[in-house]
Amino acid sequence: MHYKPDWHAAKKRLEAFWQGEIIDRCCAAVLAPRKTSKLPMFPHLTNGPWLGGLEKFAREDEEAIRQWWCDPEQNHRRAITWMENTYFGGEAVPGTYINWGASAGCAFWGSPPVFNQTSAWYHKVIGDWETWEWRFDRKTNPWWRNILEIQRCFVDRCGGRYFVGMPEIGNAADNLSLMRGMDDLCMDLVLNPDEVRNAVDVMSGAWVTLHEELHAMTASVNGDGGVLPWLNLWAPGRHDQIANDFSTAISSAMYQEFFFSELRKMGGWLDFATFHLDGPMCIHNHVDALLQLEEIDCIQFTPGAGSPPSSTPEYIPIFQKIQRAGKRLYLLAEPGEVEFLLSQLSARGLMINTWANSEEEANDLLGKMGKWSRACDNNE
Repeated sequence: MHYKPDWHAAKKRLEAFWQGEIIDRCCAAVLAPRKTSKLPMFPHLTNGPWLGGLEKFAREDEEAIRQWWCDPEQNHRRAITWMENTYFGGEAVPGTYINWGASAGCAFWGSPPVFNQTSAWYHKVIGDWETWEWRFDRKTNPWWRNILEIQRCFVDRCGGRYFVGMPEIGNAADNLSLMRGMDDLCMDLVLNPDEVRNAVDVMSGAWVTLHEELHAMTASVNGDGGVLPWLNLWAPGRHDQIANDFSTAISSAMYQEFFFSELRKMGGWLDFATFHLDGPMCIHNHVDALLQLEEIDCIQFTPGAGSPPSSTPEYIPIFQKIQRAGKRLYLLAEPGEVEFLLSQLSARGLMINTWANSEEEANDLLGKMGKWSRACDNNE
């Protein structure tokens, strides 16, 4: 693979990771500037999409801003620029990424994206359940067709140079929290429970249908696997993220009653389901219940802006519990956190995503991770 010349070795480690095993160290994604790069260091994808070029447009130039987000040529050009200038160390894979915020699926149901110079947003459109109708025709919806057009551009121009990642569509709970509004959705769990259950069923069913189409389009260029691009993570089969950030606002009992059906449906379709656990509230309130879901293969933890980092000691027993339950564990960490994390956790079925300032630093860190992983493995 042009942008990942050591893909053969990385693939073996990733296959071991998904089996809960280890070859010579834990899996790692270490991104750094390429030796040949003349550009400033790119922001890490875990912090959102690279917004290069948007700064040149005036705020009122809405059409130019929309084209930046939606034009296939511009999306492909940015992807190539990023990959040509990024070193994908360890098991990090180069994958394209359509990110219209984390809830692009709102656009399929009547809440079109509002694009600006820093993000894409979706406004409330469900005001009254009495008059609301669920309408989405995937053959004619302009936003879904736009996403497919960008995705097709990525696929057609791939040529074995990179992988094509899954677009961010979003889950029913998080999409509903935008389309209905966070406060109203919380109240609906008490006042309009049947409408919420129906909404989750309709939207999660569409999620599966759309992912079937996406997987059929991309499997041949992804080694018959699936790529979660913001985590640079490949799996040897149907693979994507499942999540529910809205769960920070509700109890574990309500989470299970209203939204676990969606997790089971999405996870049941996937061969490898990575659950995105976002922030302190989610990790403290919902891990025990999530570990009961057989459909979840991997749990990924994002500490959250302004919150304690992954190496915070209070998180370690929770990470250890996840590993004891037989789930794979994927952590975002600063380079200085890695040694401590490997001193506390099993390297088997563990992947750590971090960064370095250069290829040399990235390879040095990977070598140290091999030593730290062996020490960890010997202590199990």
